[in-house]
Formats: sequence, C-alpha cells, structure tokens
Amino acid sequence: MSKMQILKGIGIAKGLALGYATYIKTSKPEIPSHTIGKEELDAEITKLEQALDQSREELNSFLQQQDVSESEKEILSTHLEILTDPELIQNLNSAINDELHNVAKAIHTTFEEAIDFFHSMENEIFAQRAADFADVRMRLLRKVMNHDPNPFSELNTDSIPIFTEISPSDVSLLSKQGVCAYIAENCSATSHAAILSRALNIACVAHIPELKETVHEGDYLIVDGGSGEVILNPDDEALDFYAQKLQIQELIEQKQLQLKNTECQTKTGALIDLALNIGLPEEIDLVSKLNSSGVGLFRTEFLFISKEQLPSEEEQYQIYSKMADQIAPKTLTIRTFDMGGDKLSHLIPTKPEANPYLGNRGIRFSLAHPELLRTQLKAILRAAKHGKICIMFPMIVDVDDFLEAKRIFLSCADELYAEGISYSAEIPIGTMIEIPSAALSSDALARECDFLSIGTNDLVQYTLAVDRNNESVSSYYIQHHPAVLKLIRATLVNAAKYNTPVSICGEMASIREYIPLLIGMGATNLSVNASAFFDVKSVIQRCDAKVNMIVKNFDFSTSLPKVDELVYRTLKPYYEEKKESYK
Repeated sequence: MSKMQILKGIGIAKGLALGYATYIKTSKPEIPSHTIGKEELDAEITKLEQALDQSREELNSFLQQQDVSESEKEILSTHLEILTDPELIQNLNSAINDELHNVAKAIHTTFEEAIDFFHSMENEIFAQRAADFADVRMRLLRKVMNHDPNPFSELNTDSIPIFTEISPSDVSLLSKQGVCAYIAENCSATSHAAILSRALNIACVAHIPELKETVHEGDYLIVDGGSGEVILNPDDEALDFYAQKLQIQELIEQKQLQLKNTECQTKTGALIDLALNIGLPEEIDLVSKLNSSGVGLFRTEFLFISKEQLPSEEEQYQIYSKMADQIAPKTLTIRTFDMGGDKLSHLIPTKPEANPYLGNRGIRFSLAHPELLRTQLKAILRAAKHGKICIMFPMIVDVDDFLEAKRIFLSCADELYAEGISYSAEIPIGTMIEIPSAALSSDALARECDFLSIGTNDLVQYTLAVDRNNESVSSYYIQHHPAVLKLIRATLVNAAKYNTPVSICGEMASIREYIPLLIGMGATNLSVNASAFFDVKSVIQRCDAKVNMIVKNFDFSTSLPKVDELVYRTLKPYYEEKKESYK
C-alpha cells in the first residue's frame, strides 16, 4: 500500500468524508462550426426557443420543489434571469438570423462574449458571474445537442469526485447522487458552487498543489473541508483518528443545534444582539438556519460590480424587498455601495488613482455620483415596506459627511412621496466607524445617527497605516493594538451618552479571543461571519461579571504586551472550550 500523505488545500465547505478518488472529465459537447442555409433558419430558431423554454421550465420546476434550500433558489433564480434576459435572447437570434450560425454555435459564441467580458474584469465576483453564464450555456447546449443531462450517474456515497472547475448545477447533481465531498482545482469560497455546497452539506477542498500528479484514480481519500486537508491513502491510525473526529463533529453539531434555540446572553443575563455579515442575497437563509438576530451587514457591492450595466432601482428593490420579507420581523442592515471607481470603470468613467484605498471610494464615490446613491436609497425606501431595514453609510469621515448623505436620503423620500410611490420612511440610518476621524468624531455622530457600526478591519488599517492585504507588513496588523482599542472604547462611551446603539461588524467580532474583551468594553451588538456564529455565541454565554471588571479596570494606554496578556491570558478562561464535554 502506498504511503500516507497529507495534502493541504483551502477548505471551501466544512465536512468530513471518506471515499475513492474519481476524476471528472468535463464532457463538453463538440460545437459544430458549420453555417446554415436560409432555408434552415426557422428550424434552428425553433430549436433555440425549445431549448430556452425547456430550460426555464426545468428551473421553475426546481424552484417549486419543497426540499430546495433558499441558497439553491437564489442561484437558480439568477440562472432564470439570464435565460429571460431580452438582450441576450436578441443576440442569440441575431447570431442565427444574421450570421447564419447553427443553434449550438450561436449559443456558444453569444455566451462566450459575456463570459470573456466578466473574466476580463479580473475580479472574484465578476468571475462568479462568468461561471453563472457558463453554467446556463451548458444547460442550453445539452438541450440542443442531446448531451448527457447527468454526467455523474455512476457516482455514489463512496465517491470523491475531483473537478478542474465545478458549477452550481454540478453541485446539485452531486447532492442527488448522495456524494458527501468533492475536490476542486479551482473554486472560491464566495462562488455560487461553494455557497450551494455549504447549503447542501457537501464538503469541499480546493487549490491543492500538484493535485493531478499526486492523487490518482481510485486512491482512497479522507476529505476534511474544515481544515482544508485531504489525506491520501490513510493508515489505520489516521482512519481511527478521523472516525473519532467524525463522531466529535456530529456531537458538536448536536450541541450547536441545542445552542441555536438558547438565548444569546452572558451569565449575568445581559442580552447580546448577534447578527450576521453577508455579501450575497442567497446567504439570507442563514438567518433562520442559525437563528441569528438578523443581518448586521449586507455588503451590496456585488449588485454593482457583477453587472454589465448599473442595477436599476427596480432590480435593487426586488432583491432588498425579498430579503427583508424573508427574515421579517428581524432586521436587515444594508450598507450602501462601498467601492471605488476602479471597480466601476467599465460603467462610470473615472480617473485612475495611485492609492484607491485613500481615494474616491465608499460614501465619497457615492456623493460624487449622487445618481448612483439616489437609485440605491430609493430602492431601499421602497423595500422597507416589506420588513425592517436599516441603512448605513461607509467610510464616513465626520458628521458633515453623514449629514450630506442623510440630506440625499430625505430628498429621495420626498421624491417618492411626490410621485405617489409606496415607501417606508421609518428607516434607521447610521454610519460605519472605520476611519480614526470618525471614531474621534463619534460624540457628534452618535448625536445625529440612529446607530453606529464599527468596522474594525478598516479601523485597524487606517489607524496603524498598514495594508491588511500586504503580507510583508502583516506583523503590524494588530487588531487589539492599544490605539485601536482606545478608538473602539471612545466610540462605545460616546454612543452611550445618547443611547445610540453600536454594533461591531468587523473581523474582531468573529474571533473568539476578542469576544470577552469587546463585551467587557460595553459592546452589546455584534455582527459576525456565519462560520463563527456558534463559536461566538458559546463564548458570550460563558462571560460573567468578572469579565466586565477585568476590562473596566484595564489601562488601554499601556503597552501592546500588556494588552496581549489581557486578551490571551487573563480572559482566556472565557473562550477556552471545555473539551471534556465532547468526550
């Protein structure tokens, strides 16, 4: 037997599975290149219309099934939108009528233009849009070329399929075959395939170096989606270890289910509002899945940078209203567009910037392009009729910035009223605290805002002048640096004067070691990544009165080593897992 190897990749979807490696040879149909005669036009157009109709009916049928998750519904709805896009349909017809392409070539070339466009943007969210178009194209090609609709019919629960790339449709088919895990050479954590994998509890590990040279057809594997490891040819000791780990995982999942329906409060009875950070509409079902208090941060950037044209008011309204309605009466906090012109250069003419992070981005970009902000705010105002929505503005420098954004918000409400369009003006509006000047102006901001939300990622970056994406200075990116903590505490203290709620939605709120520190500083509202939700909740429930005393009496003007000691020694008992409970 070959020697055991541990292969390290990136965990995309958590879970454990054992099985045999099966390479999936993507069977792409060979596209005929011949042109057609004019006498064949009607027949080819009919084939196209039948393929479109069949695909739409197929997707609508899936959407009506009871066992389809919300994530699946969102992704399938996106594909349905592509199939009903009038511009795309017109281009398909033109390729047949004007260029005399056969129907398969018309589908291939028309979709290829859209796919190439999105890939050229060199952005992860654009890459996802390209993947959606590629998935829909394959669906249509299978219809017009009678291609195998289920290439995975030979797979079973003992199979570990290996893909070069995987589409959302592929993930759905794997689920129907009972496959518990797969490996992908290329797959991002934010892709629709990854989101669907997590929703369907299919483990995934991606980006394993030299995968094809190392893993061969039929090799026995253990896939650990949590650690991002794949064990090749596991020995008896490894098999025993992972069998125990699987049992522990099941116990943890049972405990988390129990935790789901418990109050999110400290031992002293202080209620902590624990919400979620999300970046895609299909993640909204996590609110009910985890029983969170709602969405503390919905990043709306994908709506703008994944489109060939700016999203209309109606398009945004449909998305926001559906999300708000789904989680009502819980809160959906929408952050307005938070990107710079470099991400919208294909839609809005902008000058290149030497340093975009310090340039025209966030609220600055929105105020410089008020038509973009007005469209978004009017869509949110209308959507607020369907549920509880809050709005927050990103990269606010001071109270003047906020008041200018608020003025536009109020004028949007006036405009809707004058037009007789139904909307709700009962929308709390607040601001992100992610620039030192905003934290130092938090007294004035707390007086004017309905709520504040501390974005620790940028607050650390701008306070310490360190690029959080630059590995060469990563040692300087210290989230609990005394200077950062003083700004957080000042914001909490200033907000308390006016009873203005403060949420902490940055990465710090998702790191268990920081939870007792943040609660001791007075935080009562946290918004976290879904993957950290139960971890954070369990730490919250272990915090007692002593936490508040420890942090209250701590001098944040001290040195970093002293703060290290506070976080990692003094407060450690409040986040340390009791491992014996899993035995």
